[in-house]
Amino acid sequence: MFRLVEGRAELLIDEGLYQRIMTETNPSKRFVTAYQETTSGERLGRTHVRACEACFPKAISSCSRLILSESNKAKEMFLYLAETKRDEVFTRRIDHEGVMTPVCSHGQSSVEVVESFFNVLGELDHLLFSDEQITTLGGICYDGVMVPLATMLCQYWQMGRIDRYDISGPDMIHYASQNGFQGDMSRMLAHLRKWNPKLVPPTIVTRMFPGTVARIGHIRNHVSEEVMTRKVQALRSPPAGEWKKRLWEVAKEDEASWPIQVKPAQDHYFSQHDLLALGKELLVDEYWREIPLENMRETLARANSLLRLR
Repeated sequence: MFRLVEGRAELLIDEGLYQRIMTETNPSKRFVTAYQETTSGERLGRTHVRACEACFPKAISSCSRLILSESNKAKEMFLYLAETKRDEVFTRRIDHEGVMTPVCSHGQSSVEVVESFFNVLGELDHLLFSDEQITTLGGICYDGVMVPLATMLCQYWQMGRIDRYDISGPDMIHYASQNGFQGDMSRMLAHLRKWNPKLVPPTIVTRMFPGTVARIGHIRNHVSEEVMTRKVQALRSPPAGEWKKRLWEVAKEDEASWPIQVKPAQDHYFSQHDLLALGKELLVDEYWREIPLENMRETLARANSLLRLR
């Protein structure tokens, strides 16, 4: 609902919608970001994606876009699920305002369910990636393990590989690493092999890395460049003697200026809108390219320890 820029949170929707979202949202009712309108009349999701596209050209995509790119196979797969696992897969509906609630679709044929679902995918793709206004209808939406599994299978169809390396956020890592969720994924994969064993492998092996640990970038001629340069200097050549004391003094505000960890619920972190406003590139020192993601957090913490940062 906010544009985070220069350490401030700017509300992008009108106060009435904001209050409605804050009071009505619950586990069974959500307001889908892509659908919501800003005070300027454009869609909220588009505001954020456009800034990402400007910062990282040709690098931004979405789950809906991936599934649509494999629509022929995906429609057959979801038709099979509508016939065999409807109550498990198609449990939600998005209305024309982008409000998601539980749904019972027993009054619709399997073909109608899948058509409704692909209408939602098409709307999401348009709302996120196009500046052209459309009238939204909404429709049936998937849920549960098929949300990540659908993208895994689409990428399997494209690459032919069962090994995956996912960079994910803390929420997904939390639920994806639970035994119950992994068991549900395995059972759904086995069920889908009954549909088409040529298109569904018996196993998918995923290594999941927390992307939030990789706070290693900087912007040229920005405070971040000084902060990250000091960290690399300290790691490459641990400071000693008089230079150590000078470095400690210069670095004492580094965590306030460019922290290695952000608490999203309370910190206004550096966003794509900040990078866009600066009109510069996000850069990464060669040093960090040799550090595996799984070692990133401890390496940054070691740099802070060498600089006497807490």
